[in-house]
Amino acid sequence: MEPDHGLDGLNLRCDEPPSRKRQRLARAEEQALEDESGPALLPHDTHDAGSPPPSFDSRSTSDMSSDLSMGSMLCNGAAGEGLVESPTWDGDGEAESERIVTSSSTHNMEESPCLPLFTASCMDPHGLLPEDEERFAATCGNGTRKWKGSTMQTQMDDFERFLAFAMGTHKTLGADSPVRALNSNVIQLILLCELTVGPTQHFATLNEALNCGQARCATVVRINLEPGEHEMEREAEAMEDSRIIIRPTADAEEGSTVLSSRTGRPLLLVVNRNASVCVQGISFVFSTQPPAVTNLKQRCIWVTEGRLLLQRCKVSSDAGIGICVLRNGVVRCEECELSDCGFVGVAAAQGGRAEVVQNSKVMRNRHFGVLATDINSSILLQDSDLTDNGTYGAGVGAGARVRGYRCRLLRNQVGIVSKGTGSHVQIDQCDISNNARIGLGVREGATAGALNCKMSWNQYGMCVSNAGSRIYLHRCDLSENTTHGLGASEGGALMAVSCTMLRNQVGVVSKGVGSRVVLRLCHANDNGRIGVGIREGGTAICTGCEMRQNQYGVCALNAGATVTLHHCDASCNDRYGVSSSDGGAVEAADCQLNNNQQLGIGAWHANSKVTLLRCTANHNGRTGLASRVGSAIAARDCVLRGNHQFGVYVCGEGSAVTLQGCTSSDNGLYGVGASEGGTAEVAASEMQRNQQAGVVSKDRGSFVTLRECVIAENHRIGAAAIVHGVVEAVGCQVRRNQRVGIGAWHAGSRLTLLRCSVSDNGATGVTAIEGGLVHAVGCVIKANLRVGVVAKDAGSKVSLLDCWASENGRIGLGARGMGLVEAVDCCMERNEQSGVAVKDKGSRMSLVRCKLNANGRYGLSVREGGCVDAVDCEMLRNTHMGLCVWHLGSAVSIWRCNAAHNGSYSVGAREGSGLQIFDGASAREG
Repeated sequence: MEPDHGLDGLNLRCDEPPSRKRQRLARAEEQALEDESGPALLPHDTHDAGSPPPSFDSRSTSDMSSDLSMGSMLCNGAAGEGLVESPTWDGDGEAESERIVTSSSTHNMEESPCLPLFTASCMDPHGLLPEDEERFAATCGNGTRKWKGSTMQTQMDDFERFLAFAMGTHKTLGADSPVRALNSNVIQLILLCELTVGPTQHFATLNEALNCGQARCATVVRINLEPGEHEMEREAEAMEDSRIIIRPTADAEEGSTVLSSRTGRPLLLVVNRNASVCVQGISFVFSTQPPAVTNLKQRCIWVTEGRLLLQRCKVSSDAGIGICVLRNGVVRCEECELSDCGFVGVAAAQGGRAEVVQNSKVMRNRHFGVLATDINSSILLQDSDLTDNGTYGAGVGAGARVRGYRCRLLRNQVGIVSKGTGSHVQIDQCDISNNARIGLGVREGATAGALNCKMSWNQYGMCVSNAGSRIYLHRCDLSENTTHGLGASEGGALMAVSCTMLRNQVGVVSKGVGSRVVLRLCHANDNGRIGVGIREGGTAICTGCEMRQNQYGVCALNAGATVTLHHCDASCNDRYGVSSSDGGAVEAADCQLNNNQQLGIGAWHANSKVTLLRCTANHNGRTGLASRVGSAIAARDCVLRGNHQFGVYVCGEGSAVTLQGCTSSDNGLYGVGASEGGTAEVAASEMQRNQQAGVVSKDRGSFVTLRECVIAENHRIGAAAIVHGVVEAVGCQVRRNQRVGIGAWHAGSRLTLLRCSVSDNGATGVTAIEGGLVHAVGCVIKANLRVGVVAKDAGSKVSLLDCWASENGRIGLGARGMGLVEAVDCCMERNEQSGVAVKDKGSRMSLVRCKLNANGRYGLSVREGGCVDAVDCEMLRNTHMGLCVWHLGSAVSIWRCNAAHNGSYSVGAREGSGLQIFDGASAREG
């Protein structure tokens, strides 16, 4: 009894006896000679040409053609130019040779379109062109085909086109070809071999079916596996230039057909360059008992040449590799499950290529979900899940490439890693979340690009490290990671455009010398600690970005760390908008640093620097701009308004602030404050409407220099040096402050004024109190509500040279409470009461070449123990007296003075006071 090969009676005559073959060929030659149509078209075919060919199985020929088309699609359009050698005939009519030699090109799967073996038009046996019908006679009753006007060479050419067409290598079909009529039946008999494997079938194993004669002679082999577990002793090899389809039988339930091995050898091996294999609905299970440790030589499926298509398959290798594709091999997985492998689910190396697409699942593998290594190796991931793998969802190394589209990489240790020079990852619309460590990692010179991706709930959303490593991100969401959203370290570089880093511990990190981050139009908001943090030599350049509602918006920490901000918003943070410390540096231009709960900008420690241009630091909880502990801040054309305490604050020895063209106004305490040795240089700036003072220098070593500034409308004091502080003002306007314009308080405090205007202040223009020292040259002190200049209390001293103290509400120049005043070449005129007034025991004043004229009552008034020496002075046209001395202990000595033209008396001494006039002083009673 003939064995059942699953072909329903079709015999491809691979084992035909030579005698029978000779007889058959002789009959074919005789028929050809009789019929003028040359040799029989298909010398292998023995069935009656007029009768239909035997059927393959119970299904229609259209079902058969779809399988052949599937076989062709395995090559993905890779069928190359075919060479068909026509049979040559000897005198006995026996064929010397009959060979079909084909070669398949190895075009990239992505570049070549799918070309099915048969097109729809050629599948229709009646789809003949009019000229075909004209030349093709209907099948006769005796079963012979009649041809008109054909020569042997024409028919041989037709035969070559016919086979080339069937092999997918034809260029065009001749208009006179009968291929369309034959394509749906006879070609399938030649090309398709269908076998069934199972315990009850002729072929008990897959190896037997693949190695049988029928399979080796056919172009397309379809093998049906019965349900159940098929345990294999050795690998099934696809070594021929054929196309193989392996699938369960039609009655098998999903997942019920399993190929397994416990021998350590692969289950399926594809090693022929032109072989194409399609496997559908089969489970590959490679296991060892007891389970072995990781063994990279254990490979469930191994492809070194040719192409393998897996559809709806499951692959598992408990100690090694699920699918290994090398060299010229190509593997495509559609709707597959690649799981529980001891090392990696899919590995591509030495130039191999793999595709994991269409809802495939790569999960629970011990180390890698997929791994591509070596130059020219690549893996394509599309619409698939890589989850719960022990180390990496996807790994790329040694120059390989991985591309991912619309994939999910979840719950791995690392979602994707790209490692080594030349290695590259490109992902689009992927979700890389819930990984234990890193979503996307790039290191050791590798590169990566990500577009429209989500990297959330990892420890680190994205990390790039080592010199030469680079990554580009566009419209990605790196939010809610445990540590940071985006990080560069050890020389790595990244660029992010329109990305969001929200609710991480740190939004963005650049750490280490050479590390570089470039952010454009990004949002690093709502992070637990820092929006953008740069440290230990890292750099960052941010343009049009937001760093809001973090603890710190931007931090530059440690020597060499630098941050450059352009048009950024670091506002509404819990502590600082921008911070530089331990040697870090920040440069910001056109930025908003507002509404932070403590500081807009803060710098700490020696060598820390902040440079600001056209920035705003408004309405912060404490200070707009602060420099402390030896740091330095330079600001130009900035606005610091409405901060709760200070607009600018500099504190600590070596700390320095430089302001040029800035406005520090409406702050809760001071516009500019220096303390504990801090220094400030302020030029062409305005300090207005601050609640306490426009400028304050406090403590020993603190120094504020003002150049061409306006200090106005502050609620108490315009500018003050207090508690050993020093203020130096040149060319400044101090006006309309509610109490004192400018002064020095406490011993050791010093105020120096040069060419300043101090006017319209609510009480005193210039004051020295409690030991303060004031030195003024070329200043105008006028129209203050009470006193122009005063020295009060022991140790307080005012020195005036070439100054005007005029039009003040009460006194132009005064000393009281043991205060000291020296005035040379000064003018105290048109004051409401006295030009000069000295009061209290111990208060002293020295006047040289001064003018005390046209005052409301007295030119010079001395009372209650005060003392005055006047040399070469004028006391003219005062309303009441030029000079008046009251009370015991009060004393005045004048040399060469002119006290004339006064209203009542030129000179008066009362109540035990003393008056001495020397060297021709003139006096005339009014």
